Amino acid sequence: MMQAIRLTRLRPSLGVAILTVAFAISGCSIKLISSYDETTDKTVTALQKKTEAHFVALEAVEGLPECKFDKHKQFYDEAKVDVSAIAVRAAAIPKNEITTDQTVLLSSSLESLEKLHKIGCISKDQIKPLRTQFNSSFTAILKLELAKRRGE
Repeated sequence: MMQAIRLTRLRPSLGVAILTVAFAISGCSIKLISSYDETTDKTVTALQKKTEAHFVALEAVEGLPECKFDKHKQFYDEAKVDVSAIAVRAAAIPKNEITTDQTVLLSSSLESLEKLHKIGCISKDQIKPLRTQFNSSFTAILKLELAKRRGE
């Protein structure tokens, strides 16, 4: 009777092992992340260009009245819409949690930049680390999308 109980307990494990081996041999793969999304790639690239143009514009008006937040409010409004669109699209794609998390970080960085600019004009010395931070976020999102495209 003990052997019958042991065999009964082993059979489910044996079945799982056989299925695992069968999938491995047949070349079936389990996909753990979403596929490449061209729209996310293009939208993030466009936002990176827009953000870089914003930093270049801020560098050009350092110390001038045109450096004040009110003169650049349109950038922040448009960038918030862009990040929101990227976040909604990323969240709508199954198995895309990493990209979704990255867009949350990008949104937070944008909010911090806006708050900093509302306090006062942003200097060239402040722009350098901000540019690095934003480009790191953009690069992370794009690297993942490009890896998806290559099937990595």
